[in-house]
Amino acid sequence: MKRRKIYEIYLVVLVAIIATTGCNKFGDMNEDPSQSTNMDPNMQLSAIQLQVSGNKWEQDRLFIYAGAFVYHVSGSWAIGEYGGKGKKENSYMSILWSSDYPVQIKNIVDLVERTKDKPELKNLNAVGRIMKVYLFSRLTDMYGDIPYFDAGMGYYTGKFLPKYDKQEDIYNDFFKELTEATATLDPNGDNILYDIYYNGDIARWKKFANSLHLRLAMHLTKVAPERARVEAEAAIAAGVMENNSDLCMTRHLNSPFDGNDWGTGGNGNSYIFMESGINANNIRVSSEYVKLLENMNDPRLPVMAGCYLEDQARTDITQALLTELGVKWQDIAVPASNFTWDIWRAPITLTVNGNEYKDIEGRLQQLQPSKYLCAYDAPYFHLSFAEVRFLMAEAAFRGWNAGGETVAQLYAEGLEAAVKQVTLYPNAPEINQGKITAFVSANPLTAGSELEQINTQLWANLYLNEIEAYTNLRRSGYPAFAWKDPVPAESQSNHLMPRRYEYPLNEQFKNLDNYNEAVQRMGGTDNWTNRVWWDKQ
Repeated sequence: MKRRKIYEIYLVVLVAIIATTGCNKFGDMNEDPSQSTNMDPNMQLSAIQLQVSGNKWEQDRLFIYAGAFVYHVSGSWAIGEYGGKGKKENSYMSILWSSDYPVQIKNIVDLVERTKDKPELKNLNAVGRIMKVYLFSRLTDMYGDIPYFDAGMGYYTGKFLPKYDKQEDIYNDFFKELTEATATLDPNGDNILYDIYYNGDIARWKKFANSLHLRLAMHLTKVAPERARVEAEAAIAAGVMENNSDLCMTRHLNSPFDGNDWGTGGNGNSYIFMESGINANNIRVSSEYVKLLENMNDPRLPVMAGCYLEDQARTDITQALLTELGVKWQDIAVPASNFTWDIWRAPITLTVNGNEYKDIEGRLQQLQPSKYLCAYDAPYFHLSFAEVRFLMAEAAFRGWNAGGETVAQLYAEGLEAAVKQVTLYPNAPEINQGKITAFVSANPLTAGSELEQINTQLWANLYLNEIEAYTNLRRSGYPAFAWKDPVPAESQSNHLMPRRYEYPLNEQFKNLDNYNEAVQRMGGTDNWTNRVWWDKQ
């Protein structure tokens, strides 16, 4: 019955996606183009939720730069050539902007505007405001000053050339919006239909909003530590996620779709990792990531990575390969920023489950993201309970009120939650509680290295969420081993890690005056070595 309900929701959402991304060229002739349509805003919300994690092109290009900068991934030519070497390609940097503003941002602004004066839709309006903060936070954290207050308001104000607002002002509004929206949410109010994240559960929406509030507060630890403390303590006191059932994720159906579009089954990561469904030509798990997990004897490792044949079942050859070569997991992973074909391995023959497989070529002997992460029905994690616990641990380390638990307790709870989180991938290997308890006990927080340990584990937990991983790396400086100097002759970043994405080139044609004003605030150049406001040096 539950599966049938999920399919029904996705069918409704598919209709919403078609309606929000296309038009009927005859029907539109009798509509006022200056006014919003009367589409059910519940359907808009669902379509937006799917679009955040289901666009192959957006996810792919986030891996090329952000994924390379944080040392999560390697293997593909584009990751090594552009992200790994610090070479610029504006079409890669602009993808989040050009994907989100015309669709998600336009629709979430419209949803909020059309429900704001309707008491009978107060819950939907509050959830829309929370989603609006989430969507805009991704954009401002990657670009810095962006159109915010005027963005998506063309239907309502006639302003089609929005100004670029200061990131500090945007963050101030984030905290206001989250506080007000959370206070508005009412379990006795309107039902939120077709909600893919929480199925209309108001209590969990409140926890998500407060947890997002905490995440954004921690972004300010360098630029405004006192403001960060006030906002973080307020978020925690209001009630953040309490276990993995509260985490925010998009579930997908076990069904392929056109990777160039949004879909109800599959997700962007499926097509990045396996463009033909069984093809292992593309991304690899970085050896830096594998080394961290292997050295800690982390039970997540077999869930996160593996070596597979290119058959329909994706036969797992990892253990047979390790035994045959006599090496560790980290020895068959590709170092960050390296290209798969640059690491030569002779073809070998392996026997797996009594079957002999000959001429297994070198690229198949290198660790791929696991088939559980690559599956069409693999979930996309937006914000997790583990992340919340690690952020609370850092807050407690800084001497802030983090709910009464010690730094060590919060860190241990974060580790346990992070391991349990990966078991949410369908068909992933079971990890029993005894193994989890042993892992947590064997890896306690060490005095003198608290910040490094907390944020390194947060980095591990944020695998595949490259926007937040890149944000936290810039904010915290950890993990310390991430993004070393690129090849000097090819770097276009002064041999330093880029600190932001540059604005799309077409902004210089479509919105030049506002673009120039924003660039002047950065010192006169739109360069990816400039820092966003909260990334204080």
